[in-house]
Amino acid sequence: MIAVGVDVGATHLHVAVLGDDVETWTTTSIDDVVAACAGATAVAIDAPSDPATGRVHAGARSRKFAAARCNEIAAGEQLGVWVPWVTPVLDECPSWMRTGFALWRALRDAGHEPIEVYPAGCFWLLNGRRWPPKKQTAEGRSARLALLGLGVDLTSHDHIDALMAAVVARGPRRAVGHDDPTCDGSTMWVLV
Repeated sequence: MIAVGVDVGATHLHVAVLGDDVETWTTTSIDDVVAACAGATAVAIDAPSDPATGRVHAGARSRKFAAARCNEIAAGEQLGVWVPWVTPVLDECPSWMRTGFALWRALRDAGHEPIEVYPAGCFWLLNGRRWPPKKQTAEGRSARLALLGLGVDLTSHDHIDALMAAVVARGPRRAVGHDDPTCDGSTMWVLV
């Protein structure tokens, strides 16, 4: 099984391919990522699949979550891990999210069914529902690599997040979302 994870950044796409070995690289080309996924059996993206619909959730935990996508609310309700940001409607989405939407479209057009992941939440779960040290620090990167347990040495926190995405793609994993008929259909995946 080959699983690919992608961490979408402000200017770059950070890619991890998990097969018999681990391979990571950075690109600015969506076509490069689509090509890397050609033999993949599972693909996960650390970026929203779609913008928010603009639906307002009555009784939301806070103003921040009133217009969030259902999976962003479900992660807090079902797992106890609240995302630090919520995806806005398209007109308000930052450029990195728009790049993510383009990546989602390109992968779907190529016949893939990517899943949306939240690597930070997965690390939180793996670490006993506690946050590891900040990922920008050497200690934080080391803690995340130890939690992954793959025996790799990476210095980029973006590649570590991409690798977590690939690990979730490979599974076992579970879906987080709502099944209410008024739900926007968004689903986030985490490790079991």
